This record gives sequence, C-alpha cells and structure tokens, in this order.
Amino acid sequence: REREREREERERERYGARMTRLMRILFHAALVALACVLYVALAPGSGPREEENQGAVLFYNCHFWTGTGKDGISAADAMLADRVTGTIAQIGTREDILRASEGGRGAVEEVDLGGKYCIPGLVDAHAHLILGGSFLSYLDLSQASSSEEFVALVVEAASRLKPDEWLFGFGWDENKWVQGGKMLPKAEWINRHTGENPVCLTRADGHLALVNDRALRLAQISSQTEDPEGGEIERDAESGEPTGILKDAAITLVRRVQPVLSKQERMDAISKAMDYGLSNGVTMVHDMGVPLFSQSLDLCMSDLLDVYFSMAEGSEMKFRVYACVPLDGAEELQDFIKRRGWSHPSQMLSWGCVKEFYDGSLGSETALMHEPYTSGKNGIRIHQREALEKKVAKANGFGMQVIMHAIGDLAVDEASAVLTEDGGARSNRRQRLEHVQHVSNLKSTFELMKNGGIFAVVNPLHLLDDAKMMLDKLGVERSAKSYAFKSMLLSNVSIAFGSDWPLVAPLDPLGSIMAASDRVPYEHLESFVPEEAISREEALIAATRLASMASLTESLTGTLDAGMKADFVVLDRDILTCKEKPVVLQTFVNGQSKFKFVVKEAEEK
Repeated sequence: REREREREERERERYGARMTRLMRILFHAALVALACVLYVALAPGSGPREEENQGAVLFYNCHFWTGTGKDGISAADAMLADRVTGTIAQIGTREDILRASEGGRGAVEEVDLGGKYCIPGLVDAHAHLILGGSFLSYLDLSQASSSEEFVALVVEAASRLKPDEWLFGFGWDENKWVQGGKMLPKAEWINRHTGENPVCLTRADGHLALVNDRALRLAQISSQTEDPEGGEIERDAESGEPTGILKDAAITLVRRVQPVLSKQERMDAISKAMDYGLSNGVTMVHDMGVPLFSQSLDLCMSDLLDVYFSMAEGSEMKFRVYACVPLDGAEELQDFIKRRGWSHPSQMLSWGCVKEFYDGSLGSETALMHEPYTSGKNGIRIHQREALEKKVAKANGFGMQVIMHAIGDLAVDEASAVLTEDGGARSNRRQRLEHVQHVSNLKSTFELMKNGGIFAVVNPLHLLDDAKMMLDKLGVERSAKSYAFKSMLLSNVSIAFGSDWPLVAPLDPLGSIMAASDRVPYEHLESFVPEEAISREEALIAATRLASMASLTESLTGTLDAGMKADFVVLDRDILTCKEKPVVLQTFVNGQSKFKFVVKEAEEK
C-alpha cells in the first residue's frame, strides 16, 4: 500500500509538470498570435483601407446643377462627400476642396465623372412600389392596339396557367384601340378561353378592372349585388347581369378573394421596383401604397409597419421612401409614430402621411366634374363629404400630412375645401392634392390652394396619353384648362411631379420634366396648350427640391449643398438645354453608386 501511494504521488507530480509545460506553450503561442495581429493591423498599407471606412470621396470633372439657386454664378465642378455619413461636405472647385482637405479629413478618394452633368437625385412624388414591382411579373396589356390583340394576349397568357391559378394583367386602355376603340371590354370576350382560371385585368389608370365570370362567381357578384359606396358594377342594359367591368371601390369585391402576397414577396417587389427606379435616376419615392379597393386595411398598414420597416432595419433600402397609408389607418399610424417617431434612424424611410380618394379618373369617366362628359356622365364622388371631413380633422389633429386624390374639376374644388376646413385642428405638415388634372376656374381654385398652403402633385407624363382623350370627353374649351402647370406657378401654388407608376406612366422623372416643358403628346408634332408649359429649370425644381418639400425632407434631399445627403444623378447631357431626354449614366445614394449604365442596358433600352 505504501508503494502504491508513492506511485500515485509520482504520477500526480508528472501530470502537474506536463500541464505546467502545456500552459507555458499555450501562453507563448497566444503572445505570438497577438503580436502578429497587432503587426498586421498597424503595419503601413495593411488592414482596412482608411478611404473605405473613414475617408471622403471627391467627385470632380462634372457640371453641377445644385438646385440651390446659386448655379448661375457658381463655378463648382466638384463635390466632396463624407463616406461614413453619406453627407455632402463641400461644393466648389476640385483645387479648393483638395486644399481645404489637406491634413484634416484622412484619405480622399477621387472619382472622375468624365465631364458629364450632375443634378440632385430625382424624386418621384407619387408612385406605388409594391404594385409596380408586382406588375413587373403580370401580363402587360399596354401595347394592345385593338380589342382583338387584347383578347389574344389574354388567351395566350391563360394557356400557360394551371387550373385555378389567377391571371393578373394591367395597362389596357380602350382609347388606344384602333378596332373596338372606346368600347370597354367585357367578360364574355375572354370567358371561353379562361374558364378554369379567375382573371383580373386592371386598366391603365387603376380605376377600372375587367374580371371574367370565374372571378365574379368567386367574389359572389351577381345581378343582385348592390354597388358599393364609391364604386360601380357595370351591368348589361337588358339582362342586368354584370359585364365584368368593375369601377373604383367595386374592385374591392374581387380583391378580397385573390391570393395575398407574403411579406417576402412584397419585399421582393419593392426591391425590383427600386432597381428599376435607380436606372431612371430616382433616389426617393413617395409611395402612395396599395389602394384600399385593392387590398384590406390590415395589409395596407402591414406594408409600412412590417415590410418597409423590416427592410429599413435590415439596411435593404436602396433609395429613400416616404411611405403613405390610407386615411382610415390614421389611428394605427399615430400609435406607430408614438413608438417610432416620424422616420427610421437610417433616414432611408419616413412616414406620417395618410391618403384618400375623392374621385376616380378621366379615362374611366369616374373623375368628378362640374359639367358632364360628352357621354352625359358626371363621375363619382367616392366618399360623402361630411364623413370625409371628420376623418381629415382627426388626421390633422394627429399632425399628419393629408394627401387627397382629386382629378375632376369638381373634385379639386371640393377636396381643396376639405383640406382647408377650419373645423378641425390644422396640421403643421403640408397638405397635398394629387393630380389636380382638370380645373374649371383657374383663378379661384388656385387662390384657395395657395391660401391653404396645399401642394399640387401633378403628373406631366399623363398629359401625353390624355390629350386626345380630353378633347373627346371634355371638348376643346375645358381641355385648355387641364394640366395647368404654368397657371399654378403664377398663382404661387407649389408643384411637385409624380408618375403614378405603374398606373398610366413609367417611373421616369426625367420624362416628366421633358413633358412639362414640351407638352407634346404622343404622335403629335406640336405642344398641347403651350401657354401652360413651364421652363425646363422650373420642371427640374419640381422633380427635386419641391418634391422633397412635399414630403418634408428638404433638409436631406432635393438640392446639392453642404450638409445635404449625397444623392445625385450623372446624365450624359444637360437637362436644361437638350432636345432629347438624357441618359442616366450613374445614380448615387448617400454618395454610393447604386446604378451604373452599361452598353448591354443601352441595347435593351
């Protein structure tokens, strides 16, 4: 036993000695590893490059239009941006900026812009990104030139579907059809070829939809179904049966039975839409959301509270978005504002606006008019005014920006009065009228808008499509008071440009600028009501500085000046003097290139 105790003691001593040697080896190895790390980190030219993390970027060799009002006397050919904050540090000459940066800012990366033309990032003040991104995978009917071609496109698309799979399409416009023109399509045109598939085809303006009998049955729409408030189910004059045409709020009846996009599908749609916008120089969009007649209020709120907010949290926003929700969601939005404030800390997402429709559209003859269309119709008032005034007063009391869709002259007058009512608490955020397309009394209407501080968000690209249709539906005299941009500016009404993409027009602010100053409709050689044309610079301001003011973000975007975000666009020619629309060569957000034009894209365009 004594020998066993001695042997165990010797084993413990040997084990302790081995562990001591091992600990010494590990300790020395750790010291060596630490020394290596410090050497690599501190050695000249090694580790993360300073200009990638802490330096600045000097963009030079470019003709800058800053939008600050100083461009006429400025010799600026360079702009310095802070890489970390994405903020403009200085505008001036390259030599002056480099001299001022010596010894104080760290490494400066220089980017030669090739002698091209730089403008502030373009803002589309009225678009629908989730709809637009989704529509990129829908059947595009905008090129149909006849009723026969319309039907053929639908039949071909339906042939590729599985039974019970929905067919979605958009962009048709009966006014463009050479054959069968000006006649609204009917479900009977497509029923025989789409019997196994429900179909919903949205008109270009978004205020009409054609659905087939399968979709009508799923939605339980029959001759006995009453028209919803603010909508109409078109019916056959003899049988009283639905023809398949649904107007405005009536579209909701079918939307309720359609499959709902998942959160990830909506995020993917936004991402696709942003890529498209960046290729057109867009660095910010005011997203008007999906209309309530297209999806439920819960989904509309989820688009901001879940989808957009998650993208902002995950740094997935490729450009800035000012996100709008329906007026009926004002209380839920107020709860969100109490928790989150008015914008995301990244400054890539902001909110605080609520939107409502006052009427429909010109093409569908649902825009509300003082005098009837040539067809005898007067349009649709989507909401009873008294109920609407109460909702607006509540949103005003929350301090929200109220945005009202108004196209017809009667709708513009009544909506302006609602927004300037003294009955409720007035919001300190600028109220907006969207479209303001037709006005019967330019002086009194614009005086009311000016006194009420109402922004007019207008759609110059729509004029190119609507010119002939206006003459047919309204006549020459009333058409002359439409798209009255110059009269608005002369009346001191601030205007901003929106596309309403994917409805009617592309997400293309440069196209809006050209259309507002040229006013030459498609297939025309002369300007339409040229006295309402505005200068190219006035139009550029409406797509930059004023569009930023319309979302209360003018301290971030809309101009190029020290302290502003480095959101800008590089063009191949001067937008102020060119005859053809410029090509977007690069789009920058926060000083980072988000789009670059390549030859392959040129060939596709």
